[in-house]
Amino acid sequence: MQQQTCYQSLVLMGVAGSGKSTMARLLAEQLGWECLEGDDFHSEQGKQMMAAGQPLAAELRQQWVERLCSTLKQHQQQQQHTVLSYSGLIKTQREQIRAASWAPLFVYLKGSAELLSQRLAERKNHFMPESMLASQLATMQEPLAEADVLVLDISQSTGQLLQQVLDKLKG
Repeated sequence: MQQQTCYQSLVLMGVAGSGKSTMARLLAEQLGWECLEGDDFHSEQGKQMMAAGQPLAAELRQQWVERLCSTLKQHQQQQQHTVLSYSGLIKTQREQIRAASWAPLFVYLKGSAELLSQRLAERKNHFMPESMLASQLATMQEPLAEADVLVLDISQSTGQLLQQVLDKLKG
């Protein structure tokens, strides 16, 4: 059942290991919204670069964002409520995602480098190695002054984080 809210899409953002994919799936299930996994929109070349410990080249990152935006625009045109997991590292690219989305709320899952590193070390079967964390943290332009961003501390339980997002949607 879809929940009524002024927000029509959610963008779960943060560096690798922050819990974007898990939270996006759980929220989409809870809300009855479509879930888009940002990693599914990376090119094979981009995935291979990251798996080899190389940050995405600017052109590949931009192509990835454009693929995401194209899908988000389609969802907006169809008035399809959407939950997207997307790193959101660069402000100008968040602006592109924001413009393509239908009344978005960004949820920034923020955590310490130590916690993120621990989570990545425990993760299995993912193309993004732990060694890429430092690059992502260095690239992250935190959205702390952006009005439509809910910042959450990932040291909390998944249940606590979910409840905070759902409370924000209700309010």
